Amino acid sequence: MEETFEANTHDDQVKEWMVEFIAMVNGERFHHLSVLYGVDEDDVQHAMLQELRRVYTNTERIDVTVVRMQETSVREETTPFEGRFSA
Repeated sequence: MEETFEANTHDDQVKEWMVEFIAMVNGERFHHLSVLYGVDEDDVQHAMLQELRRVYTNTERIDVTVVRMQETSVREETTPFEGRFSA
């Protein structure tokens, strides 16, 4: 899914978040895993609601259960497979 949130603060404060949630729409269960952007959890929840409105346009009620919401971390390894595999 594409970015759905534009922060009103400085870009250096906006973080990337991984959000896993379940949406109940018209009796059907939909499991989502999204990467969203925000300064804090409130911003990320706002971005999630915007995404839900965009995806489920023809429904009045959406029940959401957030399974997991965490800030992503960048882990840089210059040689991620060195020494782990042999031919």
